[in-house]
Amino acid sequence: MTITLAQIRAFERIARLGSFHAAARHVGITQPSISQRIRDLEATLEVELFTRNGPRVTLTAEGHAMLEYADRLLQTADDVVVRFKRRDPLLGLLRIGVSESFGLICLTDLMRRLERRYPKLKTSVIVGDTTMVSGLLNDHQLDLAVISEPGVANHVHQVPIGRNELAWVASSDMDVPSGTLTPAELAAYHLIVSPQTARLYTTMTNWFAQGGAVPQRVSTCNSLSVTLMMIRSGFAIGLVPIRVVSDELAQGRIVRVPVNPAVGAHSVTLCYQIAQFGPNLQAIVDLTKELIAHHQLFK
Repeated sequence: MTITLAQIRAFERIARLGSFHAAARHVGITQPSISQRIRDLEATLEVELFTRNGPRVTLTAEGHAMLEYADRLLQTADDVVVRFKRRDPLLGLLRIGVSESFGLICLTDLMRRLERRYPKLKTSVIVGDTTMVSGLLNDHQLDLAVISEPGVANHVHQVPIGRNELAWVASSDMDVPSGTLTPAELAAYHLIVSPQTARLYTTMTNWFAQGGAVPQRVSTCNSLSVTLMMIRSGFAIGLVPIRVVSDELAQGRIVRVPVNPAVGAHSVTLCYQIAQFGPNLQAIVDLTKELIAHHQLFK
């Protein structure tokens, strides 16, 4: 046997009103029916929840413990109804997908501001590449996402928010020739980039193809932060978003490798489920755009 919300609601009303008769009248069922619900609940839990004193009842020790659970279960049930009737993700769990660029620069700030504005809000964050995040949006598994050049279905609205500029970078200790390199010249070096599912990988292969060259040695890594660590160590030359390495470029820890032609920037889009759009989600969209501008993440 399993417990039901009907049993939980019956128990909570009896506990609050002090009698089976008053609870039955409040719930809108007969007293024998509400008594059966409690008998079934007690049988499932294998405890006595009430001490009977004539028409009045009091909670046992187990009953007091159960009341806390009952309040939480009923509140959650009510929240579910409100959440889906209003189609408002801010009334429950907000599922966010972001590129690693956004994650490294803006995500902590976004989480702090969301916590201040919506203290009861819970969040689930997925950091991934364009293919992964687009797929989750299409499958309705994300409410909101910030990604480069997404491939999303018609039920997902897209708001252009800028361009993510890219560059080849290397460790300042790495022996890289001075001057501007062509694709054919850069192809001779060990390179590191995001995996084939990522937009960065496609951009890299297109850039070399346009220059009539094929890179000789390409390693991939699905973590931008780990990729940057390997670039700093001199492991390889990497193609990365400029903004995430701007501080290190300024400090001289890594250097930009000049190339011709320049690598094209990625168009970045803020996406959200059209069916869930309302004033609260608009507030999150506006906040996300505000943070992107504040951190100068995209051009």
